[in-house]
Amino acid sequence: MTVPLRDTLRELGERMPPARLPEDPWRRGRRQRRRNRVVAAVVVALLCAAVAVLPGVHLEPQPAQGDPAVPAGVELPYFFQATVDMAPPGPATVLFGGYSVGLSADPYPFEEEGGKLAVVGRDGDYRVLRYPDEAFRAGQDVRLSPDGNLVAQSMLTGGPAGWLVVTDLRTGRSRGYGDGPPACCFEVAAWRPDSGAVLVVHVDNNDIDPATDRRPAQYILVDLASGALVPVDDVFARDPVASAWEAAFAPDGRGFVTTRPAAGGGTELRGHDATGRRLWTRHLGDRQRLAGAGAYTPDGSAVALLNIDGCTASCDHDELVARRWHVSYVDAATGADREGPALPAVTGPAVRALGWHGDTLIAVQYELEDDIRPGEDETGWFATRHVRVLALRPDGTTGVVLDPPADVSSVDIAQDLIRSGRFGGPVPSPAVLPVRWAPVAEAAALALCVLCVLSPLLLIAGAAVRLVRRRRRAARS
Repeated sequence: MTVPLRDTLRELGERMPPARLPEDPWRRGRRQRRRNRVVAAVVVALLCAAVAVLPGVHLEPQPAQGDPAVPAGVELPYFFQATVDMAPPGPATVLFGGYSVGLSADPYPFEEEGGKLAVVGRDGDYRVLRYPDEAFRAGQDVRLSPDGNLVAQSMLTGGPAGWLVVTDLRTGRSRGYGDGPPACCFEVAAWRPDSGAVLVVHVDNNDIDPATDRRPAQYILVDLASGALVPVDDVFARDPVASAWEAAFAPDGRGFVTTRPAAGGGTELRGHDATGRRLWTRHLGDRQRLAGAGAYTPDGSAVALLNIDGCTASCDHDELVARRWHVSYVDAATGADREGPALPAVTGPAVRALGWHGDTLIAVQYELEDDIRPGEDETGWFATRHVRVLALRPDGTTGVVLDPPADVSSVDIAQDLIRSGRFGGPVPSPAVLPVRWAPVAEAAALALCVLCVLSPLLLIAGAAVRLVRRRRRAARS
């Protein structure tokens, strides 16, 4: 290097401003290294979580293994789960409802208000049925047919006109029966065993007794093939909290029983032939109730009753929880007392029989919310916290057939699976696809709106942070 060049470089170096180094570059470097390690650990943890979770997220339905069976449990559907009419699930094993996001009203402005019930198909598919009222209960307001192919309800969101709507789970199509405003005055009571007819209760909501809240009502048998409506017996004053124990059909379909409030108090049980003609009447009092839609024993010779040991009227929460339910029997042909399988008692506010497998009774056990009011329906949507399905065996033992998540408050099971004793199937997981796009699109639009509102605030906050940092650096220099 020549002398003039060296002198020129030295002069230029003296003119350059001194480099600004942090006060402690070594410590600052260590902090940056620790920060990089934390970021790397978080990334690795997220990747591990994704590897663990993604295999459990099914994009498509997972086919069931072996013969269809009542699953040992169920999972809660997604809030965007497809409806039955979008993608029919086929014959169902279980119908259930409750309080979760996937079963409650959609929290979006363009979706109709109401609630949902979930249908679990025999291949593990989850679908939903949507209703304008969130208080629709599986097994009471909405009933699964004995073969699992159909669902009967008084109305359905987007469904046809009529006061009875029957949905075919194999095709997704629904048919309406009867004239008049939907759901104004009809309730589903029981299915005929061949799934060819539904017994409903016609309630006159325009004539309410203010003292008892009871309304004139009459049973009507609806033939699904012809649409014929056959009135059953005479008009009675319906008990508004009796829907869990209204009626039951004999296994061969040649007869059925109905209940109604008795003139002297308590409940009256009536036996009918296949046409609806009354055969006998039995007064049950206020401590006996029809066991439920599955009350008939498998041979059709007896009808199961539930005997209440505990409070029966104006009961508070603790009194309802302390109830014990014992099973007794009446003769299906005469209504007289008779012997039947001795089954263990069940403790709880309410019990409802679903059906029989041999001498084992399959029944729903109810659990109450904490804030129930005296006189409230112990099987009502607002009063019930949780349900589970029990097997009451003649050897005195009780087993749990289906224990759904805590958010499930109503359930129904296909009769053919109960009769064949096919229980303990694998717990199916809901699939992401197919999707009901309306709630997904609205959720995305809502997220975009929130982002649009927050973006200016984030930009202002970022600019303020940068300004403060610049001022600090200028002060240090």
